[in-house]
Amino acid sequence: TMMRTAQLDNSYLALILPWAFTAFGTFLLRQFFLNLPYEIEEAAFLDGLGRFRTLWRIVVPMARPAIAVLFVFTFLSYWNSFLWPLIIVNSLDKATVPLGLQMFMGQNGNQWHLMMAAATLSVLPAVLLLIVLRRQLVAGVALGGLGNR
Repeated sequence: TMMRTAQLDNSYLALILPWAFTAFGTFLLRQFFLNLPYEIEEAAFLDGLGRFRTLWRIVVPMARPAIAVLFVFTFLSYWNSFLWPLIIVNSLDKATVPLGLQMFMGQNGNQWHLMMAAATLSVLPAVLLLIVLRRQLVAGVALGGLGNR
């Protein structure tokens, strides 16, 4: 109802905005930042960098693996989301992949061969994302296992 009140229903913003900031993302990045040594940030301050420049020049590049892990987990979990797009989207031009797959099932029977071909094609973006970000994912998982504190 909040999306309809803000007149955001049937829009891409309504599909993206509720999932942009999650508790899982906050927890994952918090845990990663807690494992970063404070000495690195302290050295940046001694070199004359302010808080904002330290964040963007030192901390964010070091957090790239954790951000990649968060991006992949979020993408994979909401790429397959069915219920929220079904509730918020009214038109076919903004329908997501799971909603499109549902259209293969109808009153005249199921077209299994077309549904399986579309399901196979729907997996390709996720596979390509995993291939492109595999180094960051391995680094993120490896760094996540180090319990320095």
